[in-house]
Amino acid sequence: MSTENDFSGLRSRLADLTEGPAPASPFDPVRTAAAGRRRVLARRTTAVGGTGTLAVAAVFGIVAAFAPGAPLPARPAAGIGADPLAKRVDFGWLPASLPNVSYISTAGGVGTEAVAEGNKTPDGAPRVDLMLLSDDGLSTLNGNERSIPVHLDDGRKAYWVTQSEGGGLMGDFQLRFPAKDGRWAEMAWSVNWGGVYSFTKISGAPGTVTVSPPGHAAPTSVPASAQWQQDLVHMATEVTDAPAQIPLPLRITGLPDGFKPETGFLWRPSMAGLGAPGTWSVLLIFDYSGPNPTSLEVGLHGTLSEKTAPVAKGTECATSGGLDVCVQGGSGSRGLAEVGGLKGLLKMVTLLGPDEKQWTTDVMVS
Repeated sequence: MSTENDFSGLRSRLADLTEGPAPASPFDPVRTAAAGRRRVLARRTTAVGGTGTLAVAAVFGIVAAFAPGAPLPARPAAGIGADPLAKRVDFGWLPASLPNVSYISTAGGVGTEAVAEGNKTPDGAPRVDLMLLSDDGLSTLNGNERSIPVHLDDGRKAYWVTQSEGGGLMGDFQLRFPAKDGRWAEMAWSVNWGGVYSFTKISGAPGTVTVSPPGHAAPTSVPASAQWQQDLVHMATEVTDAPAQIPLPLRITGLPDGFKPETGFLWRPSMAGLGAPGTWSVLLIFDYSGPNPTSLEVGLHGTLSEKTAPVAKGTECATSGGLDVCVQGGSGSRGLAEVGGLKGLLKMVTLLGPDEKQWTTDVMVS
């Protein structure tokens, strides 16, 4: 699925939300927005820096939260404490086809996710998105979704959920289940309706799968092989949901309260999963809820998208100890201006090197 298609579908779904009757809209706004954010920010996209961030802000129609002359207010930061990247949910077991785990963290923990992904092949890469739900996974089902009961390995009741074309998230299939402490979670993946056989290869589950084509009701069976379903059920059984900080390869000194990362990513591989096996990248987004987001990205030397092409206007980069850091965007941001612009923000960053044993959870320091 292309980035443009992601944006187009998201615009359509958000338009449906605004135009539909209230409160009887067929969509749940929180879940729809979270799913849309997952598709735009977490699905494969090369625009993970400032350009992609600005595009997402435009899609959501986000406006400034303060007037031009008002004091810069404190904003909720992503993560836990001094660490802008934290996990509320994680995989406890993964099949060999999913060696890479990425994390996504947002202010307030809404939509916080872990992403398990395989290495690229000519057919793509296996991928499963994991997130916590705000309900039991069933109370928000709408007329375009169908639940199919299933049990986890230890007997906990769970449900496959399929989508019809009219559901706005057509092609998404999920497994919703109670995590070990009782909170409900969801694992999601997608089907390309134009290439079902390609899906079986990408999912890591070879074999013929029969699903309903576009325009029909939600499928009555799960579009994956029995082995892949068994693996997914075992993954769900072992999911953990204890909040924890995630060490990062940088320290940022002196950020004001009104300019803190509101969204954080740790990608494996780098570049939103598009990088070479064994690579990684950290992406922090400031002013995500404002009109001029700023991105800060760190990765192994030579692997960042900003460093593999001539540095664009509005981007500042530096290299230290085998790592690259690039800051981008933020034109007109009051928070960025307060720290001295992109160059000022770059000076606040200390890189800790590629040895993950040296990474820290004390990322933001006074």
